[in-house]
Amino acid sequence: MHVRKEPAARRKGPVLVVLGVVVLAAALTLAASSSGGTKAATQAAATGPTIGKGGGFGEVYKARVATLKKTLFKATLLPKNPTARNIALAGLGRADKKVNYALALKCWKNNGCSTGTKGKLTVAYIEQFGENVYRQMSKMEFILQALTYPEVGKIIYRSAHSDLNQGIADFKAAIAQHVSLIVSYPDFGDAMLPVMKEATDAGIPVATYAWGYVTGPGKNYLTVVGEDTCALGKVYAYVMNTQVKSGNIAFLGGFPGNPLSLGWQTCERPALNPNIHVVATEPTNWDPSKVQQVVAGILAKYPDIKGWSYEYGLGMAQGAFAAYQAAGLPFNAVLTLRTDDVGMGCAFDKLNNPKLQMYYYTSGNTQIRVAFTAAMMKLKGAKIPPTIVFPIQLQNQRVRDSCAKGYPQEASATSLIPLSLLHQMYP
Repeated sequence: MHVRKEPAARRKGPVLVVLGVVVLAAALTLAASSSGGTKAATQAAATGPTIGKGGGFGEVYKARVATLKKTLFKATLLPKNPTARNIALAGLGRADKKVNYALALKCWKNNGCSTGTKGKLTVAYIEQFGENVYRQMSKMEFILQALTYPEVGKIIYRSAHSDLNQGIADFKAAIAQHVSLIVSYPDFGDAMLPVMKEATDAGIPVATYAWGYVTGPGKNYLTVVGEDTCALGKVYAYVMNTQVKSGNIAFLGGFPGNPLSLGWQTCERPALNPNIHVVATEPTNWDPSKVQQVVAGILAKYPDIKGWSYEYGLGMAQGAFAAYQAAGLPFNAVLTLRTDDVGMGCAFDKLNNPKLQMYYYTSGNTQIRVAFTAAMMKLKGAKIPPTIVFPIQLQNQRVRDSCAKGYPQEASATSLIPLSLLHQMYP
């Protein structure tokens, strides 16, 4: 697993506690806005202060401060590499462009569409698993981003429904169709590398998001976009070391061997103090029903478990809460999560348990927009860095409430999908 080192974040006044670990590009926010439900940032033709300047390869390297703050928590949490930063600004800045939301919804429901622009490009979002809300929101982010490019004439989406062979076949089919670009999350890790390389050799740029790292970015495929998952694991460890201090904790992950879970798990474990014991490391396939089964099994053996590290907040809300209730145990634990799902924040608030703590990161659905724009820039001759890495800042649920008012329970408030469209997706 690739591990990238980043410089420590600077202290930004009393609202930020910076971790005293040199290799971390991460911080634990202990004071921020009182609500995750910020307004706007997704309305067409929006105005307001911006960050960035210049442009090239069909892009403007600029985004609204409000847009960046909504999706990143802070507008300054951008990649350090100047080229990567420009790509991020270009990709996220496009979220404020006016597009046809009715067409986007139709395209989302039908897993693809013609855009009506008569553009010559066909773009594809291909993944091995797409059957949870996180992936479906990423699909919509991909579609909305594609619709900001008039040169895109067709959008394709494929999910292999957790079948590796089908996932490989979907890639090969896209290559045979001569698609213009592919964005993916490689659920099966390096098992997808041969077809990713095959696409690259055919001149099709392949970009991954959510730190979908497989071997050889920049060579075997175009680039990987996301947070440094090793740094994420170290921040998780910091929370456990300071809040749990001693006792048993457990790791949950997605599909076995997926790069996101491997990244943080590999780096959290050695960063824990000797008095904290990881008693289980279990895959859940990011399926809430499996989360319930896995958590129930761990609780049966370790009813005194003090902490859980995982990615999928909504999966915990829909699975772990039920497991604790069935076991007749109070949910007294420290949670470190990667996603800011509204449903998890609201479940936390409803439980109103002072012995439950939760720290979370942005869901990162909008990273797929950056991956898309990176691939589009490559088609126009840009040199794309092999990694586009966002800094990490965890939020304390008791300080920044992820139960955003007006949002569907399934949604993430850091998404740049317009709220009106989210309500049509999840009525």
